[in-house]
Amino acid sequence: MEKMMAPLRSSGSAASGLEGRARRGSRRVGVAAVLLVGLASALPGCQVWNSWLDMLKLPTGSAKSKSPAGHAGETAKGAVNSPTIIVYKISAPVGTFSGNDKVWQQLNEDALDSKTSVLMAQNGLRAGTGPLSRWPAIHNLIDIPAATTEKFVCETNGDSSLNVVTRAGIPDQIVVSIDRDLEQRGRAFEHCDDGFRLAMRSVRNKPDLVVQLEPVVTLGTVTVVRSNTSLGVTGTQAPAEEGFPDLRMAATLQPDQFLVLAPTSPNDNSFSVGSLWLSDPDKVPAMETVLVFVPAASGAPEAKSK
Repeated sequence: MEKMMAPLRSSGSAASGLEGRARRGSRRVGVAAVLLVGLASALPGCQVWNSWLDMLKLPTGSAKSKSPAGHAGETAKGAVNSPTIIVYKISAPVGTFSGNDKVWQQLNEDALDSKTSVLMAQNGLRAGTGPLSRWPAIHNLIDIPAATTEKFVCETNGDSSLNVVTRAGIPDQIVVSIDRDLEQRGRAFEHCDDGFRLAMRSVRNKPDLVVQLEPVVTLGTVTVVRSNTSLGVTGTQAPAEEGFPDLRMAATLQPDQFLVLAPTSPNDNSFSVGSLWLSDPDKVPAMETVLVFVPAASGAPEAKSK
């Protein structure tokens, strides 16, 4: 797996683009408590959140069968491993990946259900799966001097989610999204981060890994309050989140498969989730972000790297 991604280089993030013709909507903000989980390694870019799997209605707990691929499962001593995935965040000029038909011919866009795929496209998002054996060919199509990559290793206990940030420190933005009733909704946010909630769980008696994503806006940062006159922490303030539940997407990955999430055409709609979350039109040239999710065997050297 490391050899597959070895040609990719290390990288940067995106900034915001804003126009003033969308109407401002009211905020629905849910407050989630931050749960610090004992991970196998310190993971930049992956923040751990608690309790949102209830909202996604995912079964809690890990699979109890032993996985031949090393995904979450029961070990010989009865201990349960944790689902682990490697996230590659690729930054390249707009169109390098999203507008490359030869790239998408290598991918299976039917891995997501058709209604979800259509709704994602209306919101500027596109996803597909592919076998790891095809990645070298895809890499050759996008391997240009301006392309860079970040790598994160994300692990959960099957009951917690991770927040994969794609754009951080946004001063102000307007998002126009389309819901399952095909209605447009405009929302305004200030001082926020854009990203995707990432949930993973193993499939009982199979080496497969279910990967779920949902666009989310995070408002504020974690604040820890300590008193000068008392010991320990006296209070905390957690970030607030607003999600896009109609845009939740899920794919089941076999050990030799990967999932790709990319914008459709960032220049077509600068207010869409895909454009705002996964592009930076202010750079020269304008850049797009592509997320690649690769299952990792628990305990593998790469899964433990930082």
